[in-house]
Amino acid sequence: MSLSRFPRPDRRERGAVAAFGVNWARIDPTGLDTSFSFGQVIRAKADDAFTFSSGLQGTHSDFLLAGQLRSDDGLALIGRGLIDDDFEVAKAELRGIWDFKRGQIAGSYVWLHEDAAEDRDEDVSEITFDGSYSINSQWQASAEWRFDLADERAATAGLGLSYNNECVQVDLSVNRSYSSSTSVEPSTDIGFNIGLRGFAANTGTERYVRSCGK
Repeated sequence: MSLSRFPRPDRRERGAVAAFGVNWARIDPTGLDTSFSFGQVIRAKADDAFTFSSGLQGTHSDFLLAGQLRSDDGLALIGRGLIDDDFEVAKAELRGIWDFKRGQIAGSYVWLHEDAAEDRDEDVSEITFDGSYSINSQWQASAEWRFDLADERAATAGLGLSYNNECVQVDLSVNRSYSSSTSVEPSTDIGFNIGLRGFAANTGTERYVRSCGK
């Protein structure tokens, strides 16, 4: 229900525009939470500044469909997409998440229709997996992997390891990028970062109140 659907605040929609939507939700404190959303944008005059795959071309936008399921044991399934009158899908995403005591495991599927205006000459169909695990109160490991279904090849992969205490934060990461072009070689990037922390540093999830040194 935004007043403008451009991604940047310096660009505004012009003319008469109306948006309608319906949201349904069911919340069960001891079971499964469910929600579903549906919406469309209608304008008096089409705006050619919107790209095809944005779903906002023409006087009637594509239908937005979104829904999610969440259980009390940390499992979640989230999906959303843009569908036109001919039931063609411009963009779609499905993501599953499992949150447990020491970390998270997640996987996603993304579909994007080809759109030259967004520098996308071919359809995009990818799956990704990512996760993190707290080894103890200081050490945390993470990993991610992305696979291109359209090209039937791995796209990127990465591993990370971080150490945190009341005085310092150390991050080590290794990322591998696979190339789909014969003229560009695959590359591997290694990152190493050290950050000094002040007294009573707040990490967002934990708070260290001890001081550095004696």
